[in-house]
Amino acid sequence: MPARAFFFECSSTTYMDCMEKSLFGSNKPWPLEIKTGDYLLLHHYEIGGLLGLWLATCNGGKNLVPKMWGGKFPFQVRVKLAIPKPTEVPPNVLADLGINAATGRFENCLDEELATDLISALQSPKA
Repeated sequence: MPARAFFFECSSTTYMDCMEKSLFGSNKPWPLEIKTGDYLLLHHYEIGGLLGLWLATCNGGKNLVPKMWGGKFPFQVRVKLAIPKPTEVPPNVLADLGINAATGRFENCLDEELATDLISALQSPKA
């Protein structure tokens, strides 16, 4: 099965909620495309870091935790770490991922080839 990777975003305010609840959310419906086992990354847009690597533990849904984030991000997915701890994506890998120049943010879904490369880079032990 081809590798699929999706980008979620967080701020300093929402980051700890994501970590403590093992839940990522969006205010747009694209997380409904996520299937159990898909890879997920978290872009902390205030500091510009991209963290990985998580796995979806369920299909994306709406209001899995209805009152989370005050209801602002109803399209949600439950997650678990796919590697021992959240790891920042190395700058040389980050450069290939294509941040949208107009918004300074990532597209939500990564194409299969880039997803495979990114997943491999994060799963490989550091030299």
